[in-house]
Amino acid sequence: MFASTMPQGVVAGSIPLFAGHPAHDLLPIEAVRAVVDAAWPAPNVTRLFNYGDERGNPELISFLVDRLNREEKLGITRENLMIIGGSTWGVDMAAKQLAKPGDAVLADAPSYRDALHIFRDHQLDLFAVPIDAGGAIVEKMAESLKALAAQGRSPKFYYVVPNFQNPSGVTMPEARRRAIIQLARRYGFVILEDDVYHDIRFEEELPPSFFQLAEGKNVLRLGTFSKTLAPGLRIGWLIGSSDRIASFAGSGKLVMGGGANPFSAAIVADFCGSGAWEKHLRWLRGQYRMRRDLALGALQVSMPAAVEWTRPDGGYFIWLRLPRSVNVDDLAQLAQARGIYFASGRGFFAHPADGAHHLRLSFSYVPLDDLQYGIKALGQLIGRMLAERA
Repeated sequence: MFASTMPQGVVAGSIPLFAGHPAHDLLPIEAVRAVVDAAWPAPNVTRLFNYGDERGNPELISFLVDRLNREEKLGITRENLMIIGGSTWGVDMAAKQLAKPGDAVLADAPSYRDALHIFRDHQLDLFAVPIDAGGAIVEKMAESLKALAAQGRSPKFYYVVPNFQNPSGVTMPEARRRAIIQLARRYGFVILEDDVYHDIRFEEELPPSFFQLAEGKNVLRLGTFSKTLAPGLRIGWLIGSSDRIASFAGSGKLVMGGGANPFSAAIVADFCGSGAWEKHLRWLRGQYRMRRDLALGALQVSMPAAVEWTRPDGGYFIWLRLPRSVNVDDLAQLAQARGIYFASGRGFFAHPADGAHHLRLSFSYVPLDDLQYGIKALGQLIGRMLAERA
C-alpha cells in the first residue's frame, strides 16, 4: 500500500495501536456507494454540487432532531441543531466563540489531545481537572474554581468527553454530571460536551447527557459520523440553545462557505434516511465489542502485574498506567524499533509531564492478529524494562 493512501499518521508496514480510526473492513463502502449511485441519476442531483444552507443539510438536520428526540427525549427543534465539518471543527468554533486569548478553560486530565491543541492554538489558559474511574473529580474541579474566583476569574467553558472518554475510555456517572452542572451555574461557565462515542456503546444504557440534564441551558453538545460511518466524510453536528446555534451558523465561514460540506452532508442524509446507518450501527457495536474483548484478553495475558488499564464499555480506547520505573518515551523508542506505535500519554495532559507513565491503545483500527501481537510485544518490552530497573 502506498504511504499516501494510509490513514492519518499511520506508517506503512507498522502496527499503529495509536490510531483512533475505524478499521478498513468496518467502513460501509458498498452501502455508501449504493446511496451515491441512487443519487446520481436523480433529477435533483445538482444539490450535491451547490452551496448549502449555513445551518447544514435540512434533511440531515431533521433526521438527527427526530432521532435525538426519539431516543433521548431532548425536546429540541431544528433551531437547536446545525451540521458541522466533524466534531473537531465544532471544538474549534466553540473555542473561538466562547473565549478569547488568555481566558481560562477547564479540561480533564487526561483529555482529548486534539482539543488541547486547539485550545493552545487559541492561547487559552488551560486548567486541568484530574479524573478517576468515574471521570472528572468534582471536588478537584471545585477547588480550581474557587482558586480562580479568588483571582477574580472564571472559566469560559469546561470541555468534556463524557462517554468512553478519549483517551481513558471511562464514562462519567449521572451524579457527577449533575454536580458539574451545578458548578457551571454557580460560576457561570458553558459545558462543551464532546459526545462523539455515544453510539459506540456495548451496553444498552448510558447516563443522560449534560445537555439533557441541564435542559439545554449553557451546554453545547457535539456529535459526529466519523466514528460510526467514515471520518473522510467530515460530517458532525452541534446542539445548543437556539440563540447560540444562530450565532454559530451566522459566522462568516459558514455563511460565505455555504454550510458544512454540502456534498458529504447530502450523501449522509440519504444514507441515514434509508435506514442504512442504524443497521450499520447495530453491526458495528458487535464488531467493536469483540475487538475490545480481544484487547482486554491480550492485556490480561501479556502485561506484567504492575501495569494497570481501564475496561471501557464502548468507544475505541484503553488507557494504561505504567509502573513509575517505566518511562513512556523509553518504551515508545523500543516499541517503534519493532514497528509498534502507540499514543504516548504526554499529549493528553495540559501539563505533558503528567503523562510520562501513561499510554493509550486503540482497538478500533489494526487487524485482529496485529492487535494481539502488538499488545503481547508491549508486555514483553515492559517486562524487560522492569527487570533491567529492578
